Amino acid sequence: MADRVSAVFTDRKDAERAVDWLRENDVPKDAISVISPQAQEKREDAQDAAKGAGTGAAVGAGVGALFGLAAALIPGVGPFITAGALAHLLGVTGGAMASGAIVGATSGGLAGALSHWGLNEAESKYYAGEIERGGTWVGVDLDKADTSKSTIQEAFRRYNGRFAT
Repeated sequence: MADRVSAVFTDRKDAERAVDWLRENDVPKDAISVISPQAQEKREDAQDAAKGAGTGAAVGAGVGALFGLAAALIPGVGPFITAGALAHLLGVTGGAMASGAIVGATSGGLAGALSHWGLNEAESKYYAGEIERGGTWVGVDLDKADTSKSTIQEAFRRYNGRFAT
């Protein structure tokens, strides 16, 4: 199992603050992954972005200002924005739809992607369910970061991040 740390945030602004903290503490952006459901009022834009129309306007500011976000349309689940190593793993680039990497019409697709990224089955299912309920997930690949797991966990807690049990 890969060495990872991740948390889910109920408030997207808390997740953004956690990502800001990671970047300010020299965690490389290619070590950080983010998954967040699109806000209801932006679903149409996200769907357009997922079809290749572009991502800039669809994802807005916040985490997107730190590094490029891509939109993924997960059938049966809806539009999501994703960034970092997990976006590359899913094959989501430049607003393209995650076609082969996420299959299925339930959170099983998200759980599978998180599992493939390096989380165990219980963690993957927990985080997938939380993302579907509107949470924003942030993960860090510790193999690419010089910051300790406990330090990152402490920062995630500071910004109201919740961990899989």
